Amino acid sequence: MTDLRLAIVGLHNHYHAYPMAEYLRAGLPGMRLVAVADERPALARSFADTYCDGDWTTDYEQVIARDDVDAVIVTSYTSAHADHVELAAAHGKHVLLDKPIATTLADAERIVAAGREVKVMLAYLLRFLPVYERAYEIVRSGAIGELVSAFYSIRIPASFIEDSPGAGDQGWYRDPVKAGGGGFLDHGVHFTDFLRWFFASEARDVVARTGSLTYKALGVEDYGIATYTLASGAIATVESTWHAAEFYSPLASPDRCTLTGTRGEIELHYQKSPQIEIASVDPPYQGRHYLDLTGEDRYEVCYRRNLEAFARCVREDLDPSPSAHDGLKALEMILMAYEADRSGRRVSIGAELVAS
Repeated sequence: MTDLRLAIVGLHNHYHAYPMAEYLRAGLPGMRLVAVADERPALARSFADTYCDGDWTTDYEQVIARDDVDAVIVTSYTSAHADHVELAAAHGKHVLLDKPIATTLADAERIVAAGREVKVMLAYLLRFLPVYERAYEIVRSGAIGELVSAFYSIRIPASFIEDSPGAGDQGWYRDPVKAGGGGFLDHGVHFTDFLRWFFASEARDVVARTGSLTYKALGVEDYGIATYTLASGAIATVESTWHAAEFYSPLASPDRCTLTGTRGEIELHYQKSPQIEIASVDPPYQGRHYLDLTGEDRYEVCYRRNLEAFARCVREDLDPSPSAHDGLKALEMILMAYEADRSGRRVSIGAELVAS
């Protein structure tokens, strides 16, 4: 079987682009990174010298249109996603798309439409973490009963967010047009996707607050919290922030999720130990049980597993999961939370989307 030949379109979300490229350089059977495009020549050249034999360009369409590119990894700044996915679809190239899907529902709808022509898979990395998959299996087994509530929180400092490796500035991440939002959108969209995945239920309405609490001159919010009522009747809260103090380091991040069911509870972390704490009134998790993973399985393996799932989707003609529709619905939850904050009222999240 010939290799799936990949190009990276934009290095703006370097937090995803570089780890994926590292796995491809180390060797993933049936996949090969052949080129990169970014409008910043020095960054593109440096990346290409390390990961794809020096093959780079500042012309996005040029790299997408290449005959030796079968699919693209789009990690450009968020407001460029729709244009880049439509270019890929026009050239018959499948897409692994970074989160968030877009900055507006109108652009998200464009991506969903493009996904009818080619495969468009979202890079929601939580879905590819072994510890989250294990928690998902426990929930689906009924071990903690019916899920009735959740609280998901992450806190990092804005200084951790950089325009490019070692840039020392947030760059496009603090641009409300290119990014679409700040600390609430950036990670919060991971967590709204998580809620849809675990609860298998759409959000019905939301109340929310956002603000600039620590980094007041940032230009976008450094704090956001939203509470959703789901169609199932469950209530779930997402707190996603860039407002932590400077003590932060990745392995010490206070990232946590509490899932409460009618028969028990799960405390879930992917960075701290124990990664899973399960408490249930029923066997086999009666009392308290703990799970910790080691090595790359704690986190880094999610990049490899996402790439492998994408390649399998393309080769076996499978439906992408998570799909462009999943990306749109996760974004809708965030955008409706922004609207709830602006309006100061509870906002309904309808089945029919209104383009923004």
